[in-house]
Amino acid sequence: MQLDLLIFGGGAAGLWCLDRFRRAGYLAILLESTALGCGQTIQAQGIIHGGGKYALRGVRDFTAVQSTKAMPERWRRSLAGEIEPDLRAALVLSDRCHLWLPSGSMAARALSWGFMPLLAKGGLLSTPPQQLSNSMWPEALRGSALAVYALAEPVVATGSLLDALARPHRKWIFSYDVSDLQFAGGQVEIADALFQPRSIVLAAGEGNAELMRKAGIRGDLMQRRPLKMLLLRGTTLPVLFGHCILRGKTQLTITTPTQGIWQVGGEIAEQLAHQENLETGRQAAMKELRRCLPRLDFSGVEIAIYPATRAEARTAEQKRPSGVHVSGVAPGMVVGWPTKLSMAPILAEEVFALVHAELKQPGDYEEPLVPWPTPSVARYPWEEVEWFPAR
Repeated sequence: MQLDLLIFGGGAAGLWCLDRFRRAGYLAILLESTALGCGQTIQAQGIIHGGGKYALRGVRDFTAVQSTKAMPERWRRSLAGEIEPDLRAALVLSDRCHLWLPSGSMAARALSWGFMPLLAKGGLLSTPPQQLSNSMWPEALRGSALAVYALAEPVVATGSLLDALARPHRKWIFSYDVSDLQFAGGQVEIADALFQPRSIVLAAGEGNAELMRKAGIRGDLMQRRPLKMLLLRGTTLPVLFGHCILRGKTQLTITTPTQGIWQVGGEIAEQLAHQENLETGRQAAMKELRRCLPRLDFSGVEIAIYPATRAEARTAEQKRPSGVHVSGVAPGMVVGWPTKLSMAPILAEEVFALVHAELKQPGDYEEPLVPWPTPSVARYPWEEVEWFPAR
């Protein structure tokens, strides 16, 4: 089967690349080994970061701020159907996030106050945080915060995003078995199928490591940062999309993907990453939640922990990269990691620029007949975890 492009990985990055190349007239096919978004995309909280959290005093990653500052507006236009890809079918959970300083203990007060040097950086953010009057605070933060700011970063339901990206291109998205995959002199053999792409894009997140190994790419180009994310379940949990700021960092990032469910990340997910005793981890998590939301009643709430891995381009000391990484790793082969969900559009444009510069224009090929099924969208973490009473 002759084609312009073969893309591996059905998360947000791979699907955005597929859309970009198909709209430009290239014959592109995407292959996914499990389910669309399985891993990082479906596990993500869906926040379209615009750099606010990276400008905090405890982070000060201004390169990351510059990389992401335009992303909320770029995504808003797609979500409104004003530009391609048309993501009007994706569910927007919130048009903003909140930043709050917890009231809590005296120690919390002392540690919280140095969190907003970004306000002194004129023009650093396209939409700087706006302090809210008490009457505009979310219900969950009333009585639990010293100050609350609104940050114009939308939040999307990741499953609906995957579906919206895939829907126009489903007949070019296929499931495959990675154990059957072989790279051979620019050709790709999978079971009894032989693909002859002019270019190959590896956008499979953590799966890029195995793909590069099979392709004979040497060098440790990828790093894994383990996290343990939290889930809370309870009918009394109010809707909340926000970051609790402690020590100049986002100690907790809480989103409400569906009524009665909280998804919790932030520094707490990194602090629990290597905690093997999950009961100890659950207790530590609840202690942190009560510290950051001292007036909220957690009685009757259940808690779960699920492991998540951030696959990224390797950096010194395995620190989080500041932006996307796209590079040619072999003739006719490109690998990329977006670092954050919000940067998927940047990755797709960089991949397109690199591949288009080599291919120049689409080839004259007929659409191949691939007798493989289309993968479904992955299940959300809260649909699969084991729940325990919160203590």
